[in-house]
Order: sequence, then C-alpha cells, then structure tokens
Amino acid sequence: MENTYSCGPFAERVVNEFVAPPGVYSIGGEIKAPDLIDPKRPIAGAQMDLFTACETELVNGTSDWLEFAGKHCIVAPGTNSPFRIAINGKSSGSFWFANMYVRKEIAPLFQTFMLYPNHRGYLFADQAQEVRVAVRLNPGAYLRREDLVFQLEAVRPDSGAKTDHSYQSPADDFTATLDFGPLPAGAYQVRATLLGRDGKVLFEQPPYRVVKVNSEPGALLKAWIDDRNLAHFGDGAPHFVIGIYDTSGYSNSPKYYAPAINEISQAPINMLINYFITNAPISAINAYTDALQEHGIFFLPTVNNFYEDARGYPKGAVKDLGSSKQDELIARYSNALAEERAIVGYYVQDEPTVDEVARTFHQYQIIKANDPAGFNLAVLDRPRDVQFWKDAVDVVGVDPYPLWLPVENYIAEVGDWTRMAVQAVHASRPVWTVIQFYQATAIASWPTEQQLHDMSWMAIAEGASGVFYWSHGMRALGWVRDPAEKAALWGSLVRVTKEIKDLEPVLLRPDTQVLTAKPSQDIVTREKTGADGVRYVIAYNHGSAAALARFVLQSPAQSVTVRRGMVKIEIKDGKTFADEFDGYEAKVYEIR
Repeated sequence: MENTYSCGPFAERVVNEFVAPPGVYSIGGEIKAPDLIDPKRPIAGAQMDLFTACETELVNGTSDWLEFAGKHCIVAPGTNSPFRIAINGKSSGSFWFANMYVRKEIAPLFQTFMLYPNHRGYLFADQAQEVRVAVRLNPGAYLRREDLVFQLEAVRPDSGAKTDHSYQSPADDFTATLDFGPLPAGAYQVRATLLGRDGKVLFEQPPYRVVKVNSEPGALLKAWIDDRNLAHFGDGAPHFVIGIYDTSGYSNSPKYYAPAINEISQAPINMLINYFITNAPISAINAYTDALQEHGIFFLPTVNNFYEDARGYPKGAVKDLGSSKQDELIARYSNALAEERAIVGYYVQDEPTVDEVARTFHQYQIIKANDPAGFNLAVLDRPRDVQFWKDAVDVVGVDPYPLWLPVENYIAEVGDWTRMAVQAVHASRPVWTVIQFYQATAIASWPTEQQLHDMSWMAIAEGASGVFYWSHGMRALGWVRDPAEKAALWGSLVRVTKEIKDLEPVLLRPDTQVLTAKPSQDIVTREKTGADGVRYVIAYNHGSAAALARFVLQSPAQSVTVRRGMVKIEIKDGKTFADEFDGYEAKVYEIR
C-alpha cells in the first residue's frame, strides 16, 4: 500500500475506513518523508496512529525508506479507532507510506504480577512473609484445563534453598502464594511456569527477584514504599504525598532558590519535581535540596531524558560527571546523589509511549544498583497503558487534565483514570494522580478552587496515595503576569492542599466499611475510621448533573459535618443522612 499526500500549512491526515475492534494491537509499516521538515519545529513530521490508542514515532527529512512501529495499542470497548496517517506540525512537503499493517497482539499463555512484596522485591523482617503473585491464564481453546499445572517456585541460587507451590487445573484469574517464613535471608528468584500433560513446560516467564532481609526497612533505606503503598521518607514515617512540579534555573547557593521555595512552602508540599535542575552540576542540586529541606520538601530528579537520542540530553550533567554514555551517566548521577537524604527517588518518564518500557526498566536497574533506596515515578497520559508499565517502575502516576473548554468539561476523568491505574496494579502499587493546575488553552480557564478541591478528592476517593499539581512553573503559574491573579490562583491551591494535609492521619489509615450500601448510582465513596474512632466518608459525584445521595451508616452517630465549610448535616434515626451534590462535586464527611 502506498499513499502520497501534500500538506498545507496545518496538520493534515488521511483516515482509513477500517475500525479496530476492542483489543491490543501493533501498527507499523514503512515511511519516507524527504521534503517534510521544519527546522523551527522539531516535532514536525509524518506518522501513523491507531486513533487515540497509540502512535508511531515522527519521521521527517529522510530520503530512505524507514521501518516504523507502534506496540501495545489498546483499543477499549466502545472506542471508534480507525488508523490514520498524518503530518504533525506546520510543515510543507510530501511523504510516502508503504506496507502498513494493523495486527492484533496475542496474549501469552499466562501473565503474572508480583502483588507482594510490593516495593523492589524487598521482604523485610517486620512484614508478612507470604509472597503473593496475581496470575491470569490465557489457555485458549486448544488446551484442556484439567491437563494444566501452574507452578510457582522460589530458589536462592547460591545455596539452593527453595520453596514451591503447584496449582492443578488453575482458574483464569487467581493468586498464587509462597511461604517465605522458613527460608533464610538472601536473594531469591521467583519463577512461574505452566506445565502440560506429562510435565512438559508450555510457558515460563522471566523470574521476579525477591530479597528477604532480616531487618526493618528504615535500617537500610532512606525512603521506601511500605506494604500498604504508603511512602516513607525523611522521618521514616508514612506520608500522604502532596507534590508539585516547578521549573527554575540553578545555582550553588541555596539563597538563589529561596523566593520560589518560600512561596511553594505556603502549601503543605512534601515532594517536588523540577525539570530544569536535572541539567545542573551535582553541587547545584545539593544546594537546591538544602533549600528544600529547610521546608521539609523532598526531591525527585528528572531523568527521563538521560538517553543519547533525547533532544534534552543533559549536557550539563555530562560535563559535570565526565561521561557522555547514557548508562554510565545515569550510574554516576544516581551514585552521586545516593547519600543525599532529600532525594527520595527519580522521575523517570513524563507521558511516555509504551515502547519506552524496556529501556526505562533497564535504567531502573542501573539506578537501583547505585541508589537502592527510594522510588522511581513514571506519569502516563494513557491510563490503559499502566498494565505495561507496572513492572518497570515503583510508582505509577496519571495526569488527566480535563479542563480544555469553557464549559462541559468531563471532570470525572480524574476519578476514571485513577481508578483504572489502581485496578491495573491490583491496588498493590502506589498511584499518584497529577491534578491540573494551569490554563490549557486560550479559550479554557484556570481551575477554580472548587474544581481543584473536587479533582483532588476524586483521586483520593478512587485510591490515590498521593497527588501532584502541574504546575508552579512555566506554562502554568510561572506565566501568570498579573500579581493579584497569581496570588489568587496560588491561594486556592494552598487552601485545597491544606485541607488534604489536615486529614493526612486519616488518609494513612486502612479503608473501613462505614456505610451499609452505595449512597446512589453516581456517588463514589471511600471510607475511613480515625485512630480516635471518628468516621469519614470521602464522596464525589461521578455525573455532570446534580445528584441526591442517601447515606446509611453501619452504626449510630451523633453528628455529621461536611469538612469543607464545616456544614452540619441533619441525621435521622442516628444512622441516616441525605445530601445533594453538584455535578462532579466532592465532599468529605466527618461522622461522630
């Protein structure tokens, strides 16, 4: 198949009539674009995509035929996904496509995911000793279930110490377990195998690594994720993460950073990502973290461009550390920062494509070898891709930014994306949701304080153990020129984050059952009980229309208060109260 298309001054596309049914696909072919180039816009180029599911890389300025591909394109049920070819950017010229394909990917016979231990394979002495693995079988019609045996085995290679567990005629979805209690400390390979009749190996996955440690995590690590997906850093206690993005220059003096950090610290921020500091010498990073630590803020350096083919390859870091090779550079970089207590991990990907998984995991292994503590974070703009990323990083983030139009924005997308990510990791890894704190387009508006509140608590209601805000820097608050407007916008975020911080002790506690049933069809809830016995219901309206909700408590109460505004709600018969929600509105109830 070959197409020629001359483009005008704006992006153009050709759409195929084929519509992909739900499933996972690979797309690709060959491309040539000898005249298609715009030196002022590096993102200009030609590509192929499967509508919103995924796209191939951009190609421009090449006279040779090049192969291109996109993998793991997820077409969700109800999605209209034709494939299309397009020019991205304001360019002119011609391009050719040949031998294009859309192929449905075939799932392996089984897939596994380590549920526990849930942080870098560490099994600490003060935690449960039962290893748990989620298993999903895809045997197809040609294998008889009664002939199948699933085997999970842990072996310590140096001594041969081992334990195993076999499952006859396994179900499609189940949890396999191993008892590590009797095993000595050490590093183990946990391997899953599917056996057929007569013990023949039908399929085997690469092993997980589990390290049994005869100590508590705080004795070894400056920062870690505990068995309830809560982040520990600084004082070693669990924290609900409240983070923000920023951009700034750099200096070897902490005083240089003080104005921005002083403003940021008006909010109870405990974690920060700053894209630009990454390119700084290590001495400047140390000065920056010193300034942050004066306000109890911890740092995730950005390393998503530590690849030699990246446009933003950090030349400053290369010069400072004396290496231009990406593996050696990231090794030296993470080793130089390993003793810095304020650095609790790394920001490894920002809205990546799925084809970045393999090299991100490779980088992860290098970082972990040089800075064993902390947690690596990747933030995705396609929540269905989480299934491919969940083994490549420690923490998964999603960044739904729903406010693009003057009206009729689907703000519940924040809850949807968070829920999809939590489900993809089986609620066994932290999910941090990035909340929109910027004006997306000229016709859009900044989120109101109520919208910031609603989006934040939506994410928490759906299981997020942290929230970030994008952003304090460029293209966001940093570009607001009117001092009064800037102060008002920042004040709204300060107030919303203080509301979250005030409830942090409760957010760190396990979920409990406070209600007898769902309040109404559109109301989503998460329920907690404080250490003092006070109950809390975090609730939001998933619909755009106002909704009346009826809450029935498990046990009697004397009072119900909406924490925002401290509004009292009438309670009937000691167990029942009703309330009305605006579209997408979130509320937190305190029940005494």
